[in-house]
Amino acid sequence: MNNPSRIVLLALLSSFLLFSCAGAPTANQNAYRSFRLGLIPGAQSFVDFVMQRQRILNQFGLQSEKLELLSPANLHLMVAERQVDIGFAGFTTMATARSEGKDLIVVHGVFSPVNMVFVAKDSPIRSLLDLKGRKLGVFGGPGSTTFVFLAVLAKKWNGIDLFRDVELVSAPAPALIELLDRGEVDAALLGTTESIRMFAQQRFSVLLDLSDEYKAHQGGRAPAHVTVATSEQFARANPDVVRDYLKAYEATVVYIRAHPEVWGEYAKSINVEDAEEIRLLQEKMLPNIVDSWDDNQIAVQKDYLNLVHEIVGDSVLKVVPNDLIRNEYNP
Repeated sequence: MNNPSRIVLLALLSSFLLFSCAGAPTANQNAYRSFRLGLIPGAQSFVDFVMQRQRILNQFGLQSEKLELLSPANLHLMVAERQVDIGFAGFTTMATARSEGKDLIVVHGVFSPVNMVFVAKDSPIRSLLDLKGRKLGVFGGPGSTTFVFLAVLAKKWNGIDLFRDVELVSAPAPALIELLDRGEVDAALLGTTESIRMFAQQRFSVLLDLSDEYKAHQGGRAPAHVTVATSEQFARANPDVVRDYLKAYEATVVYIRAHPEVWGEYAKSINVEDAEEIRLLQEKMLPNIVDSWDDNQIAVQKDYLNLVHEIVGDSVLKVVPNDLIRNEYNP
């Protein structure tokens, strides 16, 4: 073969190879099964942060269209109305919606509470019972899953009904910190990130750590208050997506436990730079991540719902739905 012919052949082969290599990722990307994922920015989305950063979803043939909503109420509404397919949602809120006829199901736990109640360092308040007649700031409002968790602890083991015996002040967590600092509320239930930051800064005294309090009375595991929820309709139509998402979730948790550097990466993403705060993010959040949705964890969840119904009652959960918690999609 003469040199011009050889050059033409090589050029054609090179073009074919370049086209094939360029086309492969597009083909793979098109093969991903897509779903709408609902999240709230902040600590709740930590697992998703690692999952996305390490492309773990893609390893299971999935890609998410992520919707980040600023309030839990909006997210819960979108899950209930099937505007998202899978969402990180409040456990008791999902139970309430299920009991009211929505086709919502909970298929995994994410976090047990990493939330604390704070008081001023010179406060005379030493227990939840001391809050009677006082002002309690609540970052998610009285209908939030986290506040309901606190209300159960308060009435079951501290003898106070937070819905009746305390003046509740609803505000975003940063505003509550300032209100507490000025003495305009007597105590404040803060979000996860704010709880950890205030604990690290020692600006206030910790009155109560929600998960620690629950474990102290019940032993063992604490219930997940943030859960993976979906609709029965979506799960029936896409059982492979739900099951593979849970595979990706559990693989992400394994990765988190094996790679402590993820805490620094996550802290940077939420503008946390203080070394002590980063250390406490790991120390406080890691033990509260729900690894698996096994019989023991499901039993803890059911026991907790019964407590909510027994203690808080009609104001939150009139009936405990028997078919809310599912394990048929377990990896």
